[in-house]
Amino acid sequence: MRRESFHTPGALRLDLRLPSGEISLESVDGEETIVELDASGSSEEVRELVEGARIELRQRGDGQEVLVDVPRRRRGLGLIFERADFRLRVTAPHGADVEVSTASADVDGRGHFGGLRAEVASGDLRFAELSGQVDVKSASGDVDLEHIGGTAKIATASGAVRVGRVEGVATVRSASGDVVVDEASSSVTVQTASGDQQVGSVSSGRVSMQSASGDQTVGIRAGSRVHIDARTMSGDTTSELEIEDAPALGDGPEVELRATSMSGDVRILRA
Repeated sequence: MRRESFHTPGALRLDLRLPSGEISLESVDGEETIVELDASGSSEEVRELVEGARIELRQRGDGQEVLVDVPRRRRGLGLIFERADFRLRVTAPHGADVEVSTASADVDGRGHFGGLRAEVASGDLRFAELSGQVDVKSASGDVDLEHIGGTAKIATASGAVRVGRVEGVATVRSASGDVVVDEASSSVTVQTASGDQQVGSVSSGRVSMQSASGDQTVGIRAGSRVHIDARTMSGDTTSELEIEDAPALGDGPEVELRATSMSGDVRILRA
């Protein structure tokens, strides 16, 4: 196993590039970032891949960046590379920004991180708490983000998406994966082809839900005024609230809901 330690006070970004395996991140107290990199297999070729990876600390603007870059392919080692599953473990100070690029590695972030930028092909992505901006692109991997303090853009092809709570404006797109947003504090847009959509609770802003065949469920928090525009061609529409063409009168935050589906059902609930 290769182990590197860096002194990283102040603003920090983690730039992690791993082809396959697993990435484990944990935020901790202090000013030290520790990187541990290992791989399955005990051959000399695999050990060379680990030792040849770039693990370095460099300046980035007013802060610092820790780079971990395992090359996707090395000449003459293609078959060895394809069989190697890498294990990357990083502990870093609370609030570090994260950028991840991987083909098939699972990513698990525990603790409190800042912003997240991720491109994942088939690996699953999980983070507990993110205080900054989130931009995630995934092909077939599932995305599970418990708390997002900033804005969010999440796009998957067939992977499912779950967001526990998002504070900023959120846009979530998926082709065939289901999308669940438990709680949205601001405007949210959800678009799917065949995946189901669920927004558990929203209190203000604009909610736009569009699908071809997926079902849609949205909960409007008590105390919020709502303007509902819900349409489905062959599905059923049910609502615990009165559907009107104009916003409801009275005080309180306002929600503008537009739900459109071709064949899916639309359900509007009082959260």
